[in-house]
Amino acid sequence: MVWFKEVEYLRGFAALAVIAVHVSMNFTRIPDVNLLALLDVVVYVIAHFAVPVFIFISGWVLAARYSGAYSVPDYYRRRARTILLPYFFFTGLYLLVVVEGTIGFAGMPSPDAVAKALLFGTAAYHLWFFVLIIQVYLLFPLIARGYDWFDRGGGALFLLLSLLFFQVLWNVGAHCLGAFAGTEWYAVLIRFFPSHLFYFVLGIHVARHTDRFRSVLRSRSPAGVLAAAGAGALLLGGMWAAAVLHYGSLSGATLSVFCIYRILEPLYYVPVIAVLVLAAWRLEGREGRPAGASRSFGKHSYGIYLVHPLVIAAGAAAWTSLTGLSWADWPTYPVLFLVTAATSYGAVRGVSGVPYAGYLLGESRAQKTD
Repeated sequence: MVWFKEVEYLRGFAALAVIAVHVSMNFTRIPDVNLLALLDVVVYVIAHFAVPVFIFISGWVLAARYSGAYSVPDYYRRRARTILLPYFFFTGLYLLVVVEGTIGFAGMPSPDAVAKALLFGTAAYHLWFFVLIIQVYLLFPLIARGYDWFDRGGGALFLLLSLLFFQVLWNVGAHCLGAFAGTEWYAVLIRFFPSHLFYFVLGIHVARHTDRFRSVLRSRSPAGVLAAAGAGALLLGGMWAAAVLHYGSLSGATLSVFCIYRILEPLYYVPVIAVLVLAAWRLEGREGRPAGASRSFGKHSYGIYLVHPLVIAAGAAAWTSLTGLSWADWPTYPVLFLVTAATSYGAVRGVSGVPYAGYLLGESRAQKTD
């Protein structure tokens, strides 16, 4: 397999964005809609590129590794080893430990709660991603075969545009069904693979045409690509800040606001992916400590994703105990973001050297090469 150095940097950027999302989402604990709450809303919204980037990376890496003839049973064995053990272990852990805002013991879960948590990824707020990624892993052989059929006929771009349109319809429909039939419908539909299918197939497309992708991106003005991503960030962040200011909360916004957001979000996420690839190239070209640190953070991103809610919750409890400051205070957010990033990375890197323990954090040799 040809390895793409961009991937490790992209994973690191996405992991940092995940931490930013899960720190800033505590704006809901601020009693009033003030400047701090609005700033957190903007950070919360624009950092949501994290999951699309992770899905894009998955498509890129899988398509690069599994091209041509390969053993499908061997593929499924590798994927199961990579994801199921960490998912089962951390589902059990987060069923026992509360990580919403602070940290505490939740008590013993019922069998129904365990089954629901495994099926929908509800043990903690970040585990829904595993429900999504398990689906795309299961369907990858079929999806890749379908993409290759279109690609051989010269229809790859038509397929991508069709999937983009379908994905937008799916996500808008999820909001509509949630509004009229109950929020549980939205929670279920957004976990199904069509909600992020375009980004996965985009990753496959880049893997199949990596040289062309790099050539096209290098021919673009970095300032122009950055301006496109920045404009998307301002549009989506500003739209949600205005909605929260008007309605008093994120959840209080009308259905039309959610639907407009779903229509516009890919126009932001795709330029962001391009910006992150350009940033990866720049770091790689400079080498030195920043590049090495970024690559190392990316290599451990899977484990960081798994443990960071524990660090946020424990850090918030310690921060409040030591300083008396809460989620309603300005210093809390940057401090907890930095502490979470550093502590999660340090913990995962330390555990990765312990025999067998690394399998629980996705730090096995198989994960590093897959």
